[in-house]
Amino acid sequence: MSNLEQRIAAVLEEKSLLKHPFYRAWSHGMLPHERLQEYARQYFHFEAAFPRFLSAVHSRTESQPVRQLLADNLWDEEHGPRNHVALWLEFAQAVGVGAREVTESAPNAETAALVGHYRDACGEAPIGEAMATLYAYEGQVPGIAWEKIKGLKEHYGLHPAQFEFFSVHLVSDIAHAEAEMAAIRSSAVDDERVVQATADACDRLLSFLDGCNRD
Repeated sequence: MSNLEQRIAAVLEEKSLLKHPFYRAWSHGMLPHERLQEYARQYFHFEAAFPRFLSAVHSRTESQPVRQLLADNLWDEEHGPRNHVALWLEFAQAVGVGAREVTESAPNAETAALVGHYRDACGEAPIGEAMATLYAYEGQVPGIAWEKIKGLKEHYGLHPAQFEFFSVHLVSDIAHAEAEMAAIRSSAVDDERVVQATADACDRLLSFLDGCNRD
């Protein structure tokens, strides 16, 4: 593992989303159902925008291998009727929030800031920093998905067909994260700025959870 990879891994460990009170409560079945429902509304805005983040980086990079990995990721997000937004709406329905209520919900301040940060980083930052921004999220998703699935099964009474969104990400984002790290290694120009981009994205993700955890 390169020094850059070690530094990025250290950031993700320090700022791990699984350490946030929201996810700790989820894992132990202590998260009030109303907060789970609000999470379903708020996360939709990030998930719905994520394919455009991928597209923004794809359109700006000269590297064909990086474009290919982004195209593969985008295909996984968008393809067919069982696309990731559709799976998310199924999960929302399972926790008692209808599709129209989700899609017509207003993002809170933290959600809007998260989406804006990813939009700006993926659309304007140097490619290495944009990829680090993506990795700050997708590098954590498999571990988070596992904990979410465990919590939903053990504490919230959901069955596998109702949380397929998380099952899909448990597998797919392992490959996505590995490919993104390779892209970071090949495209990083300034290691300090790449590490800072990772930290900034993690901070926005943690703030997002603050917004979902508000009384």
